[in-house]
Amino acid sequence: MSRVKGQGSRVKGCGKVEIEIINLHKKYALASALLKSVVKKILRFVKSPGTMSSLDIVFLDDKSIRVLNRRHKGVNRPTDVLSFELRDEKVRGNFTGEVIISIDRAFKNSKIFRTDLKEEIVLYVIHGILHLFGYDDETRAECVKMERKQKEILRFLCKREDLSKVLMPR
Repeated sequence: MSRVKGQGSRVKGCGKVEIEIINLHKKYALASALLKSVVKKILRFVKSPGTMSSLDIVFLDDKSIRVLNRRHKGVNRPTDVLSFELRDEKVRGNFTGEVIISIDRAFKNSKIFRTDLKEEIVLYVIHGILHLFGYDDETRAECVKMERKQKEILRFLCKREDLSKVLMPR
């Protein structure tokens, strides 16, 4: 298990956010420090309606995410990304976010869509974070808006980061 818990970092537009990268996948290792840096850059793109105090990005396999998808969404199959937010009722607007990603799903989808696996992983991180900040993909219009924002952020990151180091076989 890989677990990187960083000091809280001030992220422009989001306040101070504690970011934790948790890898529970047995087959792949993650460059947690690079991912943490990428997450900070993603957060800068997102306009926050509240203050995120902490964000966990958790990487699982299909079997584990299927259990969570069934429990929380009522869908008995694996999914690529799940996002959860926990609002602090005592502090108005303050919340904790959790993004859960299936590396297995990213691998399968990268083959289907002929995309790079590392970029697929980063795309899922972007997608999960956008859900936490109110973006949705339930209707066609929402989906188009979200996809446009995802592509904008991914293009920005690809120009500035070597995403080839994000994911490696163990």
